[in-house]
Formats: sequence, C-alpha cells, structure tokens
Amino acid sequence: MRRWTSGALTGALLVTVLLAVPVVGAALPALAATGAAGATGRPTAAVDAGDLAGRIERLAAAHVGRSTPGAVVAVVDADGPLLVRAWGDTGSPAPATPDPSAPVPSAPAPLTTESPLPVASVSKVVTALTALRLHHDGVLDLDAGIPTSTGVAPVDRRDPGARTPVTGRHLLTHHSGLTEPLLMHPDPPAGPGDVAPLLGPWLQQQPPVLDRPAGTGLHYSSLAGHALLGAAIERATGLPFAEAARALVLRPAGATTADFPADPASEAVVPVIADGDGWAPAPWPAVHERPAAGLTWSADDAAALLHALVADDGRIPAPVVSEALATAVRPPHGGPGHTQAFFEAHRAGVRVVEHAGANGVAWAAVLPESGIGVFAAVPTDGADAMPFAPGVVDEVAGWAVASGRAEARERPPHGYEPLPGPWPEQTQAAEPVGVFQERLFADRGPERALRTLSSRVVVGRDGDDLVVGDRRYAPARGDRWCDPAGCIAGVRAGGGEVHLLRGDRAMLEQTLVPAPWWSDRIVVGPVLVTGVLVALAVLGSAVRAGWRRRRGDSTRGGALRTLGTVWAAITLVLVVAGPLLPVWPLLTGTAEWVPSAGPLVRTWQVATAAGTVAGLASAALLAARWNLLGGRRRWPALVALLVGTAIQAVLVSWAWPGWPG
Repeated sequence: MRRWTSGALTGALLVTVLLAVPVVGAALPALAATGAAGATGRPTAAVDAGDLAGRIERLAAAHVGRSTPGAVVAVVDADGPLLVRAWGDTGSPAPATPDPSAPVPSAPAPLTTESPLPVASVSKVVTALTALRLHHDGVLDLDAGIPTSTGVAPVDRRDPGARTPVTGRHLLTHHSGLTEPLLMHPDPPAGPGDVAPLLGPWLQQQPPVLDRPAGTGLHYSSLAGHALLGAAIERATGLPFAEAARALVLRPAGATTADFPADPASEAVVPVIADGDGWAPAPWPAVHERPAAGLTWSADDAAALLHALVADDGRIPAPVVSEALATAVRPPHGGPGHTQAFFEAHRAGVRVVEHAGANGVAWAAVLPESGIGVFAAVPTDGADAMPFAPGVVDEVAGWAVASGRAEARERPPHGYEPLPGPWPEQTQAAEPVGVFQERLFADRGPERALRTLSSRVVVGRDGDDLVVGDRRYAPARGDRWCDPAGCIAGVRAGGGEVHLLRGDRAMLEQTLVPAPWWSDRIVVGPVLVTGVLVALAVLGSAVRAGWRRRRGDSTRGGALRTLGTVWAAITLVLVVAGPLLPVWPLLTGTAEWVPSAGPLVRTWQVATAAGTVAGLASAALLAARWNLLGGRRRWPALVALLVGTAIQAVLVSWAWPGWPG
C-alpha cells in the first residue's frame, strides 16, 4: 500500500505490486468464438467478449513494451472466463535453476497467466474473506475486541473518553483508529528467514498503536490492521495464517498456486524498475505482515477466486460473498464506502468494489450488478505503468454498460447516502473549520516530521460556504458541503475533537485530524528556517575561529564554541534527514532499503537527546559568561538562545510520540 508495506511498502511501505499493461495488439474478434484467453486457449463465456478483448488489447498495446515489460488480465463472469490473457515478459531473466550444469538464462522469462505475481495490498481481500468465513463458521468473533480475538493488546494513546472497543469489523473497514506507518516498517525482517512464523507473538512484541477514536472515519491501514486480522485467524484455527488462508479460501476457490510465502522473490515474478533502456530487478523485501501485503498468485488464480465470488456456487459460502460485496460502511462525506473486503467505487456510472495493490501494480475488482470480476497486474511499479490496471477496470465497466450488462447511473449531486457501519454510532455532525493534517504518516520520528511539513489543510468559512484552498464547498445538507468534484463533512469524535472527512480521496486519506498549533507548518516552517540560519552562523563562527587559530591569533570561548558546534551539526542533520529518510525508497526508486522504524527512531531519539544536551549546556555556559560579553554580542547571543530553544522544541516533538500533547 506501503503501498509500501506499506504497501508498504509497505507500506507502509509506507505501504504493494503488479498491474497490467501494454504490448502488441492483434485484433481479437475471433476470441468471441475461439476463446478470450489468448495463449491459454480458454473458451469464452459470452458472445460479446470480442469487443471486451479489443478494448483490453488496445490498452495493453499502449503500455506493454513501453511503460512495463508485461501485463496480465483476467475477466470472468458467473459462467466462467471472459478473458484471461498475458502480454510481454517479466523484464528480468528466469530464476536460476538449482542444477549447476543447466545454462544460465539470459533472456527475460515470458509472462503467462500461470506466472505467480506479488500483488501487495490485494492480499487484504483474501485475508478478509478468510476472517469472514471463520466468523460465519462460528470460530472467530469479528465483533469482539482486538485483545480477545487476537491475543494482542494494542498500545492505547487515545483520550480517555474515546477508548471504546476496537473490533475485527473496524479492522476490516479501516475504521480502527490505528496509527499506521506509511513509509517506515516496524522492524522489518532482515531476510526471509527472519519472517515471524506466527503473527501473534511478533505483534505482542511490537504492538500496534491506537491513537484516534474508532469508527470516526476511514483511514487506510496498509499493514497493521490486517496483520491483526491474521493473528486472529491463527488464534481461531490454531494454524499459521498462510495455511489457514489456503485451506479456507484459496484452495476451495480453485486458486491452487496462490500463497503467502515468507520469501516472495523465491516463488514469484520479481518486480522490475526501468534501468536505462532495460529493466533491473527490484525485489520486494519480505515483511512480517503477510496478511496485508504478502500474497502471490497468477492470473489463473485470480480468475478462479473472482469466479467463486460472482458465481456464488458455494465454494465460498454465500454469507461471506454477501458481506464481501455489500457496502458495510459509507462515511458522512458522501463519497464511496467499504464492504469489509473491498473499497467501493463508481466507474463509467457503474458500482464497482475493488482493491488496489501498490497504487496500481495489481488491481482486483467486482462489478456486483453485472456479476463480473476483474484482475490486472504489471511486474513494475513505474509511475507510467500505474494507469494500466485501473484502466482495465474502467474498460470493463464501460463494456458492461455498452453490452447491456450494467446500467450507468449518475453520481448524486450531493454525494451518496451514508451508512453508519457495523458498530454503535459514536460521532455527531460538526462544522469542520480549522487547521487539519493528514494521518498518512505515523506519529514516529521522521514520519512525524514529514507530516508536519507536507500535510496541512485549512478549512475556512465564507458565508455559508466552506473554503479549502481554491475549492469552495456549498452547504448540501445539514452535515455536508459539496462542490462538483466531491463533498466534505465534519464529525465530532469521542474526546471532543472534530475530524475533517473528504469524499474525493478514494482509498487513502479520507480522514484528517486537527493540527495542534505546535505542529502547524506555519509555526514550524519559520522556526526551522531561522534555526538553520542560526546553526549555520554557529558553524561559520567555529570555522572562522579555527582559521584564526591557524594564523596564531588568540580566540576566546573555546568550550562554548565546541558545544555550539555540536548542537549546530546535530540540528542541521536532523532537519535535513527528518523529511528525507521516510521517502528515501520513493526518491531512489527502489524498495531494497526500507527504513526500520525501531532502530531508526531510537537512533533519531539519541541524536535529538545529544543535541538537546549540547544546547542546554551551551545555554548554561552562556548564562554563566553573560557579564563577560560585550554589548554587541549580547543581542545576537540572546536571539540565538531563543531560536535554538524553539527549534530544539520542534526536534524533540518529532522524536517522541505524543509530546507535547
């Protein structure tokens, strides 16, 4: 989701991988009679599938060989496959064979409908189906609190008045209130051999954090939420999560090669990134949170699972299918909601339930009204390839309307009717006026720095309208304001704080929280700028003093200058590294190095503490020598002391979660 896992890549991490795209397009009207599977030779299930194949071929031709080395697509209806197709290759040579006498492959391996692909956050769909099946079998209670169902007690940083139970339903619909790292994993494994065999014990060592009231608004959990669901599945079945998912969902559906391996790189197509005129392998790192981002499967596997959902033939129990496809919660903002397995969307005027992996490398969707399932993936996370997968879903939705399988409906001008969700209502409507910030980043060290500097939303009132940037929202009803692109709403959560809900943010950042004055960019920005200037001046003074000593001139204040130099150096490093570290994988274009929140935050805290000690010692020494300073030096020293105190307070607030408020 991190991506990257966050997907996370994640994320989590910040949070996840493969979607379909372009190559040679040969018109396929014959597929309506001979089969829409291309190389697979599968028979078509509908006489109008030729038009569908032509639409997808044109889209693939625009991408394969350009933005991506290959792509796969699977489209099914209740009667079977309409199109199961692969184009191009994986972009990297086939994995080496264990036979040392075998020739080393030099050409990229062809991409087929049987190629196992890492699909990142599409994994959550299988995890959700597994949890729902256990619930309907009476083995797992999704309405019980997290400690009861998982054996894991999250760290609860919520206001006392907001500490209501968090259940499996909250986790399934991303309404739990968990703080979620977007770009920094909580101590990812050093390698596949270090992946936790069981989720419960690992989560007990690194418990997730609850920092917002549950049920107030959708906030996407790229890793932690479905990792907790995986722990609940293990606790209910007594089986490792991967084994339970295979036994309860994947094998019954016919997805016989799908799995949650500890090392995706050893069992699936290795993702690639553009490298000059070719492609370079960019393996996804192993993650503990496999229920959220660790699934590998093929287009054939995806077709089997989607067919089990739309055929409703008992391979997946009917109550599970119903809950997977029916909207369970729709926030007050008037935008689409969530079903407990998929996000709701509307494409070509058709209701679609869908889940993306890694922002588009993989995409799974169902058109419930038409009984159609769609999967698309590419073996790269390049930005130019990302439109392919959702483009496939758009084409299928448009084809469903054109073929009479679906009826296009216009979006209501004031948004969709809200659904309160499968939990007691705990919010009330409120006017969202003030300064808000996104929750995309966790409240830990460098991610807190990035959130402070990059995610600020100011909502103001102008008459009856609300103004956000250059957008003006008119009142549409008592709890909602809308413009042509979407609506916003406000809710007062447990503890009294008002949250801003945005209905035009699709999967991700729909719920924004109040920004305390001490973390507002308007306050922090000037403090950082002036603090950096003071730090540079201190370093400049030290360099000048060193130069004078080399010339034999006398200098004074050696101890004060040394302490000031230490403080200035640490301050500059933290100010620059703070926003940079979490986004390093995005800047470098590779997920090979993913920041580990534990060691990184601890190192960050040690550096901040050292800078604070150096600053306090400098201030104490300056006070002791105040009477020795000349008049011309007192004012600069006082300014430096005040600015240094302010920037140090900012750095301390970044380093310690929950401080100062």
